[in-house]
Amino acid sequence: MRNGWKIATAALLGLTFAIPASATDWAKKIKLKGDFRYRYELIDEDGKDKRHRNRLRLRIGLNAKINDTLDVGAMLASGGEDPVSTNQSLDSQATTKDIRLDQAYFAWKPASGLTIKGGKFKNPFYKPGKSTLLWDGDIRPEGLALQYDQNFFLNAGFFYIEERSKDDESFLFAGQFGYKAKLGGGMKMTLGAGYFDYTEIKDRALTDFGYLKAEGDSFGNTLVDGNFITDYNQAEVFGDISFKVGIPVSLFADYVVNTAADDSVKDKDTAYLVGFKVGKAKDSGTWDFGYNYREVESDAVFAAFSDSDFIGGGTDGKGHVLNFGYQIAKGWKFAVTYFINDKDLEKEIDYERLQVDLKFKF
Repeated sequence: MRNGWKIATAALLGLTFAIPASATDWAKKIKLKGDFRYRYELIDEDGKDKRHRNRLRLRIGLNAKINDTLDVGAMLASGGEDPVSTNQSLDSQATTKDIRLDQAYFAWKPASGLTIKGGKFKNPFYKPGKSTLLWDGDIRPEGLALQYDQNFFLNAGFFYIEERSKDDESFLFAGQFGYKAKLGGGMKMTLGAGYFDYTEIKDRALTDFGYLKAEGDSFGNTLVDGNFITDYNQAEVFGDISFKVGIPVSLFADYVVNTAADDSVKDKDTAYLVGFKVGKAKDSGTWDFGYNYREVESDAVFAAFSDSDFIGGGTDGKGHVLNFGYQIAKGWKFAVTYFINDKDLEKEIDYERLQVDLKFKF
């Protein structure tokens, strides 16, 4: 066995020295990046036992520069099939954890400010104050997207929701536009609007959707006899403003209404979020604090893509979210997030969630 290792090592070393320098130029075009998060979490929902758990998240990826205008990227992440979470709980007698394909895409930049993407990639839509009203932070849409970003910006896309071999597919057709303005004195403002049109949702059963079927859950959207009662055509308006008063301050708001809401859920078709952030945890010893309040009616948004932490995930709830972050050192941040929510807008079930994070970027 030892001789075998010696032979293999010698062969690898010989191969390394045999490769001409020009053949290793590809390495200069590859950038490796990633992050790791360790989390303690406490969940306290009225009527249920408190839940304590420790969780981890690992993401590692690369970006390959094909030429001056074209990149190809990929990212692996911990987690299972859940489209809005890459967390893995520490449990099950130290069993090995899943690593799956989180991103795989091309990004073509044919002109200044213009990017065309295809594959599975980060959410291309602008989110004021990193709002999770419509989208969880971990969602990775699948399809094609176009982004133009100057003072005026435009984001548009065509995404698969469910492909069916013997029936019509469910798609998302989406567009968003806005304007970024510098107002002087370091003040910046962004205003915009968007429209997100989901097809083939109404009258579809959970069993028509792979992930929803597996979970057996609509995450708050209204069902009748196991079928979705309405389509989801989400009209959004949003804005944020940032300035300095000794420290950075930002204010933001996000509002959405489901314009396709069935008559039976017309009083359940709206959601909004307002919040602020002060400070910026970037350099060692710096900090930030954020707060938002939101109310999300059951059929305002397609719930499977909404925030997976607020009210335990999905729609039909309201409440506060507070966050504090402290930059310990370069690439190392401490953060605490506290959710004080009411789950179910009619029953108002108390729901609290505490997350304590150590975050590392490389």
